[in-house]
Amino acid sequence: MANVEIRGNSDLRKAMRRFAPDLEKNLRKEIASGLKPVVAKARGYVPANSPMSGWAARSFNQGKFPTFNSGIIQRGITYSASVSKVNKNGFSSMAGIYNKSASGAIYETAGRKNPAGQPWVGSKAGGSGKGVSRSNNPTAGQTFINNLPPLISSLQGRGRLIYRAWAEDRGIANGIVMRAIDKSITEFYARSNAGSLGKAA
Repeated sequence: MANVEIRGNSDLRKAMRRFAPDLEKNLRKEIASGLKPVVAKARGYVPANSPMSGWAARSFNQGKFPTFNSGIIQRGITYSASVSKVNKNGFSSMAGIYNKSASGAIYETAGRKNPAGQPWVGSKAGGSGKGVSRSNNPTAGQTFINNLPPLISSLQGRGRLIYRAWAEDRGIANGIVMRAIDKSITEFYARSNAGSLGKAA
């Protein structure tokens, strides 16, 4: 899944949700106001039709590779203003934009790791390892990537949808989110020092 995540003090967010729910509610609204324009822009970069005929959706199942469906990809690009679960590296995010569809993640990042496509082993190769091409066509991976738009670099990573929109946003969304977090934290501590936590409407 291709993500743009904003990190911060997740423990404080949890305390805020418990003792000052009105602050947490307002913070979520302000985070949403910063992230929604990036989501809308990223959805706008999804082409109406598959960039190649062989990837288009079809009425019968043909292999496990997810087919291109612009509606599914667009709906899969969404945001969250909630604190995420701790990942395997011990980090959680305060907010994020996510590309939740498999085909959307492929469109977003294909070629980032292997610019010439996945190493070709052919359809008759044994094993079940991932990260290789089992197509009958040895140049299928390169052809696939050549049919996609170029990868755009952002401070969060390279991609064609979310990362492109994040790069073109030039830090506006991140600034809105971070200012909202800082403002909420300041108010939370002010209430704490005044002994008024838990008394908010």
